[in-house]
Amino acid sequence: MIYIFIGRVIDKFKFTEGVIGIDAFMDTTTNNCIDIKTIDLADRVAKLNSLDFEELENLFAEICSCIACSYNLCDSDGKARKAIIIDTIAKSTCLACIIKKLSGQIVANDVDRFYMECHTFAVNILVEELYDLLRGIGYKVMISTEAKREYGKADIIITITDYSINLKCGAKELLVEVKTGNSISLSQLFRYLLDRKSGAIVVWRVRKRQVLVFNAQKIKPLLMEFMRVICLRGIRLLSSPRPQPCQHGNQSNYQPTAKELERMFLDYSEAITETLPYALQTILEELDINKTREAE
Repeated sequence: MIYIFIGRVIDKFKFTEGVIGIDAFMDTTTNNCIDIKTIDLADRVAKLNSLDFEELENLFAEICSCIACSYNLCDSDGKARKAIIIDTIAKSTCLACIIKKLSGQIVANDVDRFYMECHTFAVNILVEELYDLLRGIGYKVMISTEAKREYGKADIIITITDYSINLKCGAKELLVEVKTGNSISLSQLFRYLLDRKSGAIVVWRVRKRQVLVFNAQKIKPLLMEFMRVICLRGIRLLSSPRPQPCQHGNQSNYQPTAKELERMFLDYSEAITETLPYALQTILEELDINKTREAE
């Protein structure tokens, strides 16, 4: 038997030295992590392959919560900052690098504000066009952006209710993520698809002139493997002695030149007008707007 247990809380989000386990939860009234019980880690690991989707997801959430306690990664409401935890663990196999990032020893890249403004502008355009389009065909619409989810924040959430389509929290939902750069994070996509209310996500890659649709049900085995990897690596992180420092260097902060920014913005301005109609049409298709109207 291998038993892993939570250290006693001695201050807000502070723990005594000891082995950290994976069965903590957040007390939102006191913003403290509470020591619940000991668990048989060896038994959980041995049964990992036999867990169904829901059981694996529960273990996945437990590990995230415990890592949040261990590294003080909780928001002002005392909830685990799962997005940072999952993305950090998914990115590297090196425990030393993971610990440095979770401990705040690695400063996040300073994204040029110009790129952030382009992203915000694209989100605003899409939201207003959706609002106008849906209202024009008879739907009442409410709009919410940067909405908090179980595993992070989404650019736009479209929710179908019994009476209207609300771009806000509600029943069955469609997530829309806007990408104005060249990169895309699989970890981010998987996090959003693991949210039970979100059956699909539309990704508008503006400068790549692509509109992609990812369906959680169609890639369910891949989502399970993703959770399994996070669980295994998270358990390895929580149960291993503190590793020796690694030789991996930090990513340098790349600063684009003025000419590069000019070229980027020209490409962005052309791409956003070219691909906006396709993004809107894809969203309507995923919402099955036509069938919904016929049924009424």
